[in-house]
Amino acid sequence: MYEQLVSEYLDLELPPVTERDLGGLRLPSPAMHNPVLSIIGVRRCGKTFALYQLINELLAAGVPRDRVLYFDFDDDRLDLDSPTCARDVLDAYYDLVPTAREGCYLFLDEIQEVVGWQAFVRNVSEHCKVTVVLSGSSSKLLSTDIPTELRGRSLTHRMWPLSFAEYCRFHGVDMFSRNGTYTSRVASELAHAFSGYLVQGGFPAVQVLSPLQRTQMLQAYAEQIVTKDVIERFGTVQFRVARRLARTALRSTGLSFSVNKQVKNLRSMGISVSTEKAYALMDDLEDAHLVFWVGDYTLSVRDNPRTVRKAYAVDPGLALSVTPASHLDVGQRLETVVFLELMRRYSMDRDGVIASYHAPDCPKVDFVVGDVELEEQYQLIQVCEDIGDPQGSREQRGRYKREVGSLEAAMRRCGLECGTIVTLRDQRTLVVDAGRIELVPAWKWCLCDALPRRSLI
Repeated sequence: MYEQLVSEYLDLELPPVTERDLGGLRLPSPAMHNPVLSIIGVRRCGKTFALYQLINELLAAGVPRDRVLYFDFDDDRLDLDSPTCARDVLDAYYDLVPTAREGCYLFLDEIQEVVGWQAFVRNVSEHCKVTVVLSGSSSKLLSTDIPTELRGRSLTHRMWPLSFAEYCRFHGVDMFSRNGTYTSRVASELAHAFSGYLVQGGFPAVQVLSPLQRTQMLQAYAEQIVTKDVIERFGTVQFRVARRLARTALRSTGLSFSVNKQVKNLRSMGISVSTEKAYALMDDLEDAHLVFWVGDYTLSVRDNPRTVRKAYAVDPGLALSVTPASHLDVGQRLETVVFLELMRRYSMDRDGVIASYHAPDCPKVDFVVGDVELEEQYQLIQVCEDIGDPQGSREQRGRYKREVGSLEAAMRRCGLECGTIVTLRDQRTLVVDAGRIELVPAWKWCLCDALPRRSLI
């Protein structure tokens, strides 16, 4: 049976792949003691198709097809409870392709469904000439599990739903520029595409659906993540509580989120939940890549109280799908997109490089990129639909002071001569006493950061 299954996968015709940005990921040639590459991320973000993309790159580089095995262990014909299941698959592969023992690439999808998969992967990586790539959507293969189970033998690559650049590529939107300069036609098309991105988000499968179908599918994603990756895995709280808190957190994307307040609301409705378990659930939601928590930089230096955190959904479209129509906020989704782009750029360098910022003379700056432990700040980024007008109405003057004034105050405190405001459409440079502030349209900032990127390693 195993030889038949392996033979089917060796003959598998790979589906068309829209190229994803894999951060220059390159696989080492097969060898004993190669690190195991683990691709993690939220369900349905495209991890399996990332495997297909890597396989296509190997084939294009001249690697023989029979030296590359993609195998999906989420197959009803397998005996996943057998402790030899994974080994039987590999032995069948070696029997069919004896030369694979000289070196091969193993792409193992959903292997976490197999009993004893950790020992199998460790053994293969240590004693066979292989390059092993793992991926899976199950809660058994989340970010905190892989380093533990493979005991330091793995490298982790985090995947996200489509970035704006990938969204444009998926929809065939022209992104051509000369040294960051776009023609008016291309700029107009990109601004229009970004408006669509704020609504649709980046989950690949929903891109071709009608608005109603998209909403229904995204809601199903949220439910499945809570059920499979939180409740079944951790069992922290009952489903009713987890579902309500997860939806509230998604709707609060870009806003401060008080766990204590949510617990009080639940108790007022007659739903019993402890504060401790509610905090644990918030951590579980982040482990499942559904919602992320950002603390304040100035408080992080003093061990960051968990009560002062902002919530960010893994995708603006997902957040929108669970939000009542009367509560839609473009600004929240815009800030979410900026957060996710910062995570793509910096989160694999080091933990805790992205925070919010405030001080007595600086009410709010959305993001500071830096090193909390060394108390170094590299970038300050404010996000808003528009910055208001210092000569306009009272409301416009107040918005200008809040957005521009806060950023300038933070620039002084951090010793930075340049800050960035990501807006919906505005592009210009403001000269302020502390230096200069670059206003950049969100679509352009997402495609090419307005400030030089500094490696945090």
